[in-house]
This record gives sequence, structure tokens and C-alpha cells, in this order.
Amino acid sequence: MGIALAVAVVAMSFLALDAVDFNSGAIKQRIETAQASIVHVAMSHHDLASAVEAWTRRDHQKQPSAIE
Repeated sequence: MGIALAVAVVAMSFLALDAVDFNSGAIKQRIETAQASIVHVAMSHHDLASAVEAWTRRDHQKQPSAIE
């Protein structure tokens, strides 16, 4: 029974290794893509925050019209 378990574990390990792409170039490319995506999202949030800040600043700089 122990031998059958060991054979099953080895067989599952080979199947798992076969299913995973261990190509270092592909893994590096995935990491770079993820980093670029994170930077893009961070810059988008920064741009949005700057736009909202400029919009509110412009709104405050407008002189209220005098009601006569």
C-alpha cells in the first residue's frame, strides 16, 4: 500500500509539473506585465486625483456673482 501511495504521489507530481509552464522567459514576461499593469493603475488614479483637485480648485477660484 505504501508503494502504491508513493507511485500515485510521483505520478501526480509529474502531471502537476507538466501542467505548469516553467519557462523562465514566460514567467518573467508575466511578472513584467503584472508590474506594468500595477504602474498603469497607479498612474490612472494619480491622474484622476489631480483632475479632481484641479476641478475643485477652479470651482473655488470662481467669483460668486453678485445678486442685486
